[in-house]
Amino acid sequence: MISNPSRLNSDHDVLVIDASVAINVLGTGRPADLLRMLNRKVLIDELALEEVTSDPFSKLPGREAMEALIRPGLISSVRLSALAFEVFLELTGATPPDDLGDGEAATIAQSFDIGAVPVIDERKATRISLSLRPKHPILHTIDILACSAVTTALTRQELGDLIHAALSHARMRVPIPCRDWVCAVIGPERARSCPSLGSVKGFGPR
Repeated sequence: MISNPSRLNSDHDVLVIDASVAINVLGTGRPADLLRMLNRKVLIDELALEEVTSDPFSKLPGREAMEALIRPGLISSVRLSALAFEVFLELTGATPPDDLGDGEAATIAQSFDIGAVPVIDERKATRISLSLRPKHPILHTIDILACSAVTTALTRQELGDLIHAALSHARMRVPIPCRDWVCAVIGPERARSCPSLGSVKGFGPR
């Protein structure tokens, strides 16, 4: 049996999510349920929030979809402090290819400032974050979807549906080491319909 790939643990009690992660969460079709199961403080910087332009599942405007999660306190919108803003400027103003967009830079700067865990799917942002603070953890969307709080609350079918929705609606990126587990959960037929999974041990496109 393929082991669960989630690195999310009890020490990660505050998460700062990037726009791409917020879009993946919306793409599950059950964002409120997912956040309640997660049962952690989840933040999004206002600059990252601006980059959530639409809900890939419901097709609602991004601001409207996110406000539905912000109003009940499932997600909190935050603003960079003066210190975090200095890190943000360093990240956005770095020499290519080590520069970042506003949302990613704000997510990383915010997490450094308050000691939270950033959740970002982009490889470049992950690389830069780890180069700056190698011991500062950084997670991906799949760490949330595969965490024990979610997998124990859902049936196997529900979990597969949740993950497949994020893959098909939001085109969620899945790190290569996690793809076998994802393919096993959603099943071979659905795995073949998700280009973002690539070709993984016979589950890829035919």
